[in-house]
Amino acid sequence: MMNIIRPLVLLFTVLICQAAFAGDIVNSVIKAPVVSDGTTAGHATDIVINLDTTLDPSTNGRTLLQGKTIRITLPASFQNTKDYMFGGCGPPLFDKPCNTAVLLQGWPQHPVGPPPEKYAFDYEEATNTLVFTAKVDLEPDAPLNPGIKQMHLLLFGFTNPHPGHYRLKVEAETGPGGALETGWAKIHIIPKSRPSINVTSTSAEDNPDNPMTRNTIYQSATVGTAVPLNYNFLLWDRKDKAFLGVDIVDIDGNGNYLFKKDNKVVGHVSIDGPEGAVGQMLMSFGESVQESPPTIGGPETTARWVGKFYAGSEPGRYTVTAKLNGGNEVEMFVDVTK
Repeated sequence: MMNIIRPLVLLFTVLICQAAFAGDIVNSVIKAPVVSDGTTAGHATDIVINLDTTLDPSTNGRTLLQGKTIRITLPASFQNTKDYMFGGCGPPLFDKPCNTAVLLQGWPQHPVGPPPEKYAFDYEEATNTLVFTAKVDLEPDAPLNPGIKQMHLLLFGFTNPHPGHYRLKVEAETGPGGALETGWAKIHIIPKSRPSINVTSTSAEDNPDNPMTRNTIYQSATVGTAVPLNYNFLLWDRKDKAFLGVDIVDIDGNGNYLFKKDNKVVGHVSIDGPEGAVGQMLMSFGESVQESPPTIGGPETTARWVGKFYAGSEPGRYTVTAKLNGGNEVEMFVDVTK
């Protein structure tokens, strides 16, 4: 009898755990794309929390009605050094280091309106909780403004704890009519920085009037033509330094490349296209060059590599994956029609 009961107890426990996480609104937590060390132990905390909605701009994100809040509670091990104030530094200016946060709509540097106008950001020291409060109704309007999909926490006055896995609690009044939704954000603090490749949307040559409105991650093209916007990747090496002199080398003429620096392989790029597609390619504008720091309080400089995607011979979705050896990867998507 005992042999029967034990499996039943185990099954019941598994079902309870699955039910407990079934309503989790958090998908993942990643290092912010504007720094190399946002999840490195002993460095300032700079992370992005991804909600459970696809980042595809054709899909609406969440709504935060006037007076409603999103609360993010940090573990006590994420210590507030009290070296910097909360707020008062942007966006969009970020003219000095501070503790602030931004609601994003699914791609870098595309906030839900300027926070001084649309929402407030506060800190509750007793519980180590960060609070967004909507000053007006923040409603999605895809595809240019698809609503709340991410929270970027720029906490220059906080220090990351020892390496390990930690959980951040998210309580968001973003459900129907302002209903409460909850989730747990699992963050991995690493012992030392790794090579990093990240997308930036602040390329002035692509859209001089307001580059932050342009989404380079999701684009469209017709067969055999280029996407309208260049890819702009920020590169750091494993020492948090600008990864200069990096460029791609074509290895098969069918969408596979190596990232090389001084003839040494430091990463790779692949293009996954529809069945039968040929001719898809990535054109480089040259080696990565030094770029001003993307945010106050981050590494002093970075490097920027620029490329252009050309669609292959078949319609469908193409996925460009760029990865640095020993580091992270990024994905870009192109929907191609005839």
